[in-house]
Amino acid sequence: MARQKYKSSRQKIKTPTVSPVEIKASPVPAAPKKIINANHLIRFDLKTKLFLFSLLALYVILSLFKVHTSSIGNWDIVSGKPEAETVIAGTPRYIRLDEWMIGTPAVVGQYNAGMPLSNPADGAGNVPVIYGFPIKDISSALRPAQWSYFIFDVERAFSFSWNFGIFFFLMSTFLLFMLLTKNNFWVSVAAAFFIFLSAAVQWWTYLIASEMIYLNGIFISIVYLLYNKKTISLVIAGIILLFSISGIFFNLYPPFQIPLIYLYLLMFTGFLIQRKNFAVFKENLLAKSLVLLGVLLVFGISAYHYYTISRDTYSLVLNTVYPGRRFSTGGDLVSGKLFSEFFGMYMSDSNVPAQWLNICEASNFIMFFPIIFYVIALRYIKYKKVDPVLICLSIFVLIGLIYVLAGFPAFLSKASLLSMTPASRAIQILGAGNAVLLFYFLGNREADEKEKFTWIEFGILAVAVFVLIRTICTNILDATDNFFTSQQATTATLLIAASYLLIRYKNFRFVTPIACVFLLGMNISNATVHPVSSGLSSLLEHPLVEKTKELYKKEPEARWVVFGSQQLDGSNWANLLKTNGINVFNGVKWIPPLKDMAVLDSRADSVYNRYAHIDMHMFIDGRDTVVFQALGPDGYAIHMDPCSPRLQQLGVRYCVFTYKPQPNEIRCMTPIDTSRFFIYKRNDQ
Repeated sequence: MARQKYKSSRQKIKTPTVSPVEIKASPVPAAPKKIINANHLIRFDLKTKLFLFSLLALYVILSLFKVHTSSIGNWDIVSGKPEAETVIAGTPRYIRLDEWMIGTPAVVGQYNAGMPLSNPADGAGNVPVIYGFPIKDISSALRPAQWSYFIFDVERAFSFSWNFGIFFFLMSTFLLFMLLTKNNFWVSVAAAFFIFLSAAVQWWTYLIASEMIYLNGIFISIVYLLYNKKTISLVIAGIILLFSISGIFFNLYPPFQIPLIYLYLLMFTGFLIQRKNFAVFKENLLAKSLVLLGVLLVFGISAYHYYTISRDTYSLVLNTVYPGRRFSTGGDLVSGKLFSEFFGMYMSDSNVPAQWLNICEASNFIMFFPIIFYVIALRYIKYKKVDPVLICLSIFVLIGLIYVLAGFPAFLSKASLLSMTPASRAIQILGAGNAVLLFYFLGNREADEKEKFTWIEFGILAVAVFVLIRTICTNILDATDNFFTSQQATTATLLIAASYLLIRYKNFRFVTPIACVFLLGMNISNATVHPVSSGLSSLLEHPLVEKTKELYKKEPEARWVVFGSQQLDGSNWANLLKTNGINVFNGVKWIPPLKDMAVLDSRADSVYNRYAHIDMHMFIDGRDTVVFQALGPDGYAIHMDPCSPRLQQLGVRYCVFTYKPQPNEIRCMTPIDTSRFFIYKRNDQ
């Protein structure tokens, strides 16, 4: 025992003792606070890289195989074929005639004409420049969606350009939400697909998505320029910023762009307030400044060049009767349209309330802001907590509601530039903001640990939500003269109410993934809006296109005109002729050819000073009379003698008739082909 009690001095040094008092007094290091790593704003882990790589690979592979979702197959159908030969799956939508009948033939024709800055077939001025057609100009270096036209044949080039809007939207929106939700991967994936599959994006052929691509790029790149300090990351962010601001500037469509810019400005403001850590802005300040200066310098030079080749054309547009200088103060939204997507599952291109005009005008985003507003208010009352991003997004929604429902004073509409956005366009961007608000809310992982589920609140809320949704549905039934059935209203009420309750209780286990799947399910039917097609044979191999192709090659400078037997059929065929690069006198003109019209009419009539479908009809009275007939805000017909010397003065060499012409109509012409189409050449040219 003595040996165990008394130890040597060496042993005591090796095993020093510490008193209990000393242990208690020893400081315990505090747990490190969670710090936002500026170099990992978006966490590019394996699943993120795989997701992005999969989308990029799909984009390349599908485009190389000439796969796209254009409704170009309609040309087969209107030509009398039993089915569209280019369609792999789905149905080409006739309602999207702005795309398949007008836009796509014009783009293909622009390619076949050599991609000039000016193409009289599409109107006066430099139409291809301001409408985003492929052009042989230095500004195309900053238009990545058009690069394919300098690399591939026309079918693959078209597919790459078309699919750019799909896949780069999905990638950029996913990355945006990864930033907003602090790398909530699955919610970010759900957000990208939910917004893309929303009716307003699909029925307007991705127009909203194409604008959001560039705003996503601006948001992400500026965040990286502010919060990142690695030089290589700053350079990449600068390149993305340059392409993004150029994309917005070179593809102007103010009705959507103006409210979208406000949405992103408010979202960015909330993001900065939430993240704070402003000191990081100064890190590697020299590199940040040089990158930003380089971006501004290159963009400034490019913008000035773009201005010089587009200013006169924009001036022509602004001085038209339609679209002209639109001025809106809002407040004129059609009754029932605010929540129209509650019945979206029951609408199609052939089934839509007459009050909403057509499926494109009726389409929107499903509105979820009421339940999110409720949760924001509840959390503030209970916990005195506010999320800056949620607040800023809510402000956007509230301002949007005021604009579309009540309107702004004229001075405020003008000062805010919202005067260029009618309520019928603002509602769709309000819906987009509502969708961003929804998925930011779902992706916010900062759940309050104090929150407990109570049956009392659930019961009261369930009843309140059901009553609210039912009231909205009843209002829609009244606004549409009971277009939808009571059974459809009940189903819509139950589905929307269920989604609202899932959103409210998203903090509880498994509710958020269930909510995301449920929400995607509500939009999944919109995946069938566009067909899956391959190639452009419906257009390129159309008999009329093939018949006129050789004639165009022999006389590429010749001008053509198409006379129709009924309203707008001549205009449609004229659009078809554009495919070969032919300079067609009529068809759709984005900008009115006022100099041409001055040859036909010296009065400078407002009938033709507009974006319009121009149809030509025979009218012979022996006095070379020309009669203009208005056909609506975007169309008119010209009635005149096909042998009029005025057409000779306009350089028209070939005439196509959609019907078998009478001898007096072709008295000045020689037949070229009358086997199926009636193609004649004027003898005076």
